[in-house]
Amino acid sequence: MKKCIKCREVQDESNFSKCAARKDGLQWNCKSCNSKDNLKFREQINPKHHAEWQRNNPQRLVELVWKYRKADKGGQIYSIKNPNGEVYIGMTEAHLTVRKLEHKQHFKRAKKEKKLLLPLLHQSFDKYGIENHIFETVVQLEGYSRKQLGYVESSFIKSFKQINKSLNKRIN
Repeated sequence: MKKCIKCREVQDESNFSKCAARKDGLQWNCKSCNSKDNLKFREQINPKHHAEWQRNNPQRLVELVWKYRKADKGGQIYSIKNPNGEVYIGMTEAHLTVRKLEHKQHFKRAKKEKKLLLPLLHQSFDKYGIENHIFETVVQLEGYSRKQLGYVESSFIKSFKQINKSLNKRIN
């Protein structure tokens, strides 16, 4: 148990982030207080700091994103369903919210460059709007390799292709 110097609450040590410089190996403030301080900094004190840091440190940003994506060792098969009931199946080792953002970015870039890498999915985004698609986890798979995840993903894709409800088509 440890006492947060900010909120003065005694909490379990798992509620404190690591800090190698401290004798006990934990930060002074609990994670909740740190989150509040970070939010205040980002929104009130220096809202442009994060964007500036990303522009000035592109290589470090790539390293951090890669580390974040690999932190969660489990994989998942996810679906993107349009209002017409057609489904795109994908796999990821990242959090679904991260993958959703990536899909949005890829769509915007593909539209700008007039090159649709996922033509059926991107046409669906264009027709119905991204916000009208439902992103959900189909199955969470702990301890699966990327190759195993790919096998499970392809099984789901085949089943949707058999009933003509698949948005999975890729142009290389």
